[in-house]
Amino acid sequence: IPMCAFEQSEKGMEFNMNIQKIEKFLKSNNGYITSNEIEQNGIQRVYIPELIKNGIIRRVSRGLYIDNKLIEDEYYILQKRYNNIIYSYNTAFHLLGISERAPYELDVTTYSHKRIRENVKIHYVSKEKLNIGKITITSPYGNPIIVYNLERCICDMLKNQNEYDIELYNKILKNYFNSKNKNLKLLDEYAKIFNVYEKLTTIMEVLIK
Repeated sequence: IPMCAFEQSEKGMEFNMNIQKIEKFLKSNNGYITSNEIEQNGIQRVYIPELIKNGIIRRVSRGLYIDNKLIEDEYYILQKRYNNIIYSYNTAFHLLGISERAPYELDVTTYSHKRIRENVKIHYVSKEKLNIGKITITSPYGNPIIVYNLERCICDMLKNQNEYDIELYNKILKNYFNSKNKNLKLLDEYAKIFNVYEKLTTIMEVLIK
């Protein structure tokens, strides 16, 4: 066998092995892989353009790739890029099924001074309060994402009422207090933490009969 043909055969075998490694990883990681994870699988970064060219993966963000057969999940991708953001406000209400109004831009909460270079609406809190009420749910595309629970979202809304028009504000409150998933004990606890207890008490006197 001529040496050049042998080398091509070797490269072909290596590339096929790389494809198998990538496909196995994608299957167990929601269809996403980063440049670092590609290297951790023993594949040099120089092979990434070939993997893209052969339709195995495609780039969705800097250093982040998706199985080429899948639809991109903006909720999951954003949290893959920034691991200290939590979906909040109307985005969380929408994802949790309390608000039918889809947000014009994604609402995220993070701790003060965390730099995020994305076209999203950023809400800042202290590091101590960032993780209060965070839960993991399934995104509309079937991937795990982190959002605030309804009780945390209600407290944020009461504290920042100007973020909502009056129609949406009233509808969310009505939907929450009519919901079987409400946790009034937890809401009471959070209201004290976020200094909206008096406001909540007044609302509850009207809405709970």
